[in-house]
Formats: sequence, C-alpha cells, structure tokens
Amino acid sequence: MNLFEDDLIKEYQEWKLANPNSFSWWNYVNLKADLHTALAFAKFFSPELLEKEDCLILKDKYEEGLFNSWMEGCQGNKTEIEKIMNLYELNDFFHINRKDDEEEIQLRALGEVLKHFWSMTFKLNYPNRNIVIEVFEEYDEQLFITVFEQL
Repeated sequence: MNLFEDDLIKEYQEWKLANPNSFSWWNYVNLKADLHTALAFAKFFSPELLEKEDCLILKDKYEEGLFNSWMEGCQGNKTEIEKIMNLYELNDFFHINRKDDEEEIQLRALGEVLKHFWSMTFKLNYPNRNIVIEVFEEYDEQLFITVFEQL
C-alpha cells in the first residue's frame, strides 16, 4: 500500500533529483527530524485511548471538565461524546510550523495516513471493539478527524 505519492512533498523531490541513486525517505527524515521528534511521532501515529465511563477518548485530547460538560450536554450518548471529544481539525496539526507551499492535498493525505495508522493501532489494542476513524470535510471546507466506537 502506498500512503501517498512521492511527489506530494516538493522538497523531497528536490533532494531525490539531486541524489537520484542515493536518496530515500529515510534520508529525508534524517535531515528533517531528530530522535525525540521520531519518538513523538510514534505516539502521534499510534495514540493511546482512555476509557472513561465506557467512552473511549484520545488520551492527548482528554480534559475532565470538558468531558463532564459533554457527558451532560449529550445526555450520556456514548457515540456523540466520543465523536466530539475526539474531534480535531487537521489544519491545527503543525499550524505553528506551517509553510506557505503546503496545500490542501497534503492535509488530506495527512488525514488518510492518520486514519490508516490509528485504525491499525486500535484494531491491535481493541480487537473486539468496532472503533471507527472518520476524516471528513465540514460545510466551511475544513477537514476534521474523529474517533468513536460503532455500537
């Protein structure tokens, strides 16, 4: 399975053209990141879930006050609580380091890559549960990702 085409990242292509016989994605990652970043990405691509009052919530998104508020606002509807608590706008990932040449197609690719790896992680960690990862576009054309258990 090819997660995305190599030409999606122009800088990678430039390096590859300059070093046609000796440049790979491993070389590119070595140029762009360090060990700490690589380990952080492991958590990013394989997130942990917390189980709170039968709801599965992304550990890095959990806030108790917000959870309690949505528990009340959604009248205890597990699926709705999970969908809203686990909701994240894809544009907010890496917004601090956003570059001018980044395009919507790259953001869509990120969403699909996250969906792919999160699905594998949750199938491995929760083999008897039907955990769904959705990437979708809202009315304002913003892309979102969310996680919930299909009952």
